[in-house]
Amino acid sequence: MKPYVPLLLLLAALTPALVPAYADNDDDHRERIRLDAAVERGEILQLSEILERVRPDIEGKVLEIEFEYSKGSPIYEIYVLNDDGRRREYKIDARTARVLSLEEDD
Repeated sequence: MKPYVPLLLLLAALTPALVPAYADNDDDHRERIRLDAAVERGEILQLSEILERVRPDIEGKVLEIEFEYSKGSPIYEIYVLNDDGRRREYKIDARTARVLSLEEDD
């Protein structure tokens, strides 16, 4: 067996596992373009503006931020780890930076 054949077999075996990662990256890229366009049109605030406005209301370290449409409204979900180790989820209106809700995980 030629020395490069095992490497080719390994690459062939791994290729299907890599396809979903590329698909996710493509989806993320499309979502980023959509968000940028909404900011440019003035439909939503930039994330930096959102964070600046809500920082006084958020206690703890920001872990993750997600963007979604909930009932047709643009929402940022900000996940925070507070000082006592509890995780909180803040839902923020992406148009006004108003805190819509706060959920605390047990």
